[in-house]
Amino acid sequence: MALVGGGGAGNVAGSNPSGTGTTLNYIGDFVYAHSGIVAVGGVLDQEYTLLDFSTSGSAVIKGRFQFYYGDEDAGEDVLYRIKFNGETICLFVTDSPSVTNPWICKLIIAPETRVTLTAANVVNTNVRDHAATITGRLY
Repeated sequence: MALVGGGGAGNVAGSNPSGTGTTLNYIGDFVYAHSGIVAVGGVLDQEYTLLDFSTSGSAVIKGRFQFYYGDEDAGEDVLYRIKFNGETICLFVTDSPSVTNPWICKLIIAPETRVTLTAANVVNTNVRDHAATITGRLY
């Protein structure tokens, strides 16, 4: 099976490139990834991976990252992180659901960069639903 994402494993979502997974998908000059719902919590302050991929080629990506806190009744503080090559580039702390108000960060991604998006419940061990997306364009 051909790789859909840049680097990493083959298309972890099966043969459906519009499905969820952890890798970056390329369509022409556009890139995207959808984590799907990830249960975050159970262990206080543990980072749970929402997306994890490496960029390939020589193009720069202008990307828009979005995080979603999906439990409407929840109210714990959750820490979202965007990491490039293991270094935290952007972080958010939220204390409320974001079903209609996602947290957004716009960043430029250099070629050959490992990108990781994580979430951690920093208040208690309740398990809550979270998700992340990235959309962008190659330049």
